[in-house]
Amino acid sequence: MSDYKILVVEDELLVAADIEESLQLLGYEVIGCVATGKDAIASVEKNLPDIILMDIMLKGDMTGIEAAKAITKKHDVPIIYLTANADIATIDKAKLSLPYGYIIKPFTEKDLQTNIEIARFKFNNDLKARMESDQYNRFFTKVNREEEKHLFAENDKGLEKIKLSDIYFIESENEKVNIHLPDEEIQINKTVEAISKLLPEGQFIQVNKNQIVNIDKIFLVKFPEIIIADKMTVIEVDKDKQELVASKIKN
Repeated sequence: MSDYKILVVEDELLVAADIEESLQLLGYEVIGCVATGKDAIASVEKNLPDIILMDIMLKGDMTGIEAAKAITKKHDVPIIYLTANADIATIDKAKLSLPYGYIIKPFTEKDLQTNIEIARFKFNNDLKARMESDQYNRFFTKVNREEEKHLFAENDKGLEKIKLSDIYFIESENEKVNIHLPDEEIQINKTVEAISKLLPEGQFIQVNKNQIVNIDKIFLVKFPEIIIADKMTVIEVDKDKQELVASKIKN
């Protein structure tokens, strides 16, 4: 079963508890259950989920549809609506926010599982199509006011969204590439040369045939070697790249 992280937005306590239990039995991770649109937005900001199950009618001043619109303005995350209302007026309002599913209460565990798996599959395909368009042809996008950039890369698990500022260095291994992050390594199906073309010039430099470094993560320079901060990994810099590395560090 896919280990998706799911946020449940439901204002009826018993219903929320039942949904959480069903999701856990299906093998999913529930990262939170909240009852209002504002709490949903705050939860997404704190820990971006893979899927959101959003009740349309919520307590407070914000409906589930309004919360969904606010979330998707800043974050790429598929949202599935939960509702007891199947009338055309409600559906018309809901579809304007482009949800990835619409589940009518009461529903079964199979309904949840089917909608979640289809939604995530469709979401991954949509992301891939967008990345192949002119707008996403360099695999990163602005996601907040500070214009934080991300790398979208495909591996055996699907699409990985990686914050560029979290990357320490990248290196090739067995015809694949390992991206070293603060607490993990992600392996993707690309060459170092292909990855270098997707990264912003100036912040990342390919220092040798097999490795790319994030200039901001260099702790010590003692050519021909540099040491990566936190990781304390020693990387050798080709002679023709040393002047470039030195100039970027001074800047």
